[in-house]
Amino acid sequence: MSLLVSIFIFLYGTVFGSFYNVVIYRVPKNMSVAKGRSMCPSCEHTLHAKDLVPIFSWFSLKGKCRYCSKKISPRYAIIEFVTGCLFLLAYLTQGMGIRFVLYIAFWSMLLIVTMMDLDEMVISEHVLLIFTAICAVCLLVLRQPIVDHLLGFAIGFGAYLLIYVLAKILYKKEGFGFGDVELMGSIGLILGLRGSIQVSFLSFYIALFGIIIMKVVKKSLGRLTEIPFGPYICIAGFLVSLYEQPIYDLFERIILGRY
Repeated sequence: MSLLVSIFIFLYGTVFGSFYNVVIYRVPKNMSVAKGRSMCPSCEHTLHAKDLVPIFSWFSLKGKCRYCSKKISPRYAIIEFVTGCLFLLAYLTQGMGIRFVLYIAFWSMLLIVTMMDLDEMVISEHVLLIFTAICAVCLLVLRQPIVDHLLGFAIGFGAYLLIYVLAKILYKKEGFGFGDVELMGSIGLILGLRGSIQVSFLSFYIALFGIIIMKVVKKSLGRLTEIPFGPYICIAGFLVSLYEQPIYDLFERIILGRY
């Protein structure tokens, strides 16, 4: 029974992943996610149910549109698969209940924000607001300490706002977008004070690692792809949500020299 439930949870997650693809594509273009049928991005032919089965449709059509035969990016199937995995991971680590909803809402927000920022270098306030509100309700139901989460918001939002303002004053340009400041505020509210501090630090370490990788790619390919800062914050948020205590212990060893 547990295996069947796990398979159902995964498949259920892929359906959400299909919807997330719509959100990622439409929201930055100010298109409604509730109105209008899905269509091929190349020929704009309306897609039918048989074209929209998560993961399966992409493989059955060999990554091509049924109507114009133009290639369809595998990222749509990848996002569906990743979302299914996130749903399954939430179920395996949190069980079924309000904590499952909390983690799914949080991780879904991180996934959508990451893809939007990579595509358009923009973080939607509407996406942050909706998913943060869902998480906030879950935290209230779970009777989590409100003050701790408010402090998490204050630290996350305040620290990044300070960096944002100082960068504009000192370098006459943005160190990162204001959407990153709002993102850190949302993450801080959801993860609380300690989680907010960890994500604030960890995101810069992950960004440093990313920069090193990109420099290697630049040398080998002769070009460097610009990557926004939002994905680094999201990766840090995901890791802290799973491994808050081990990451805290690691930071304590590094900063205080405790072994």
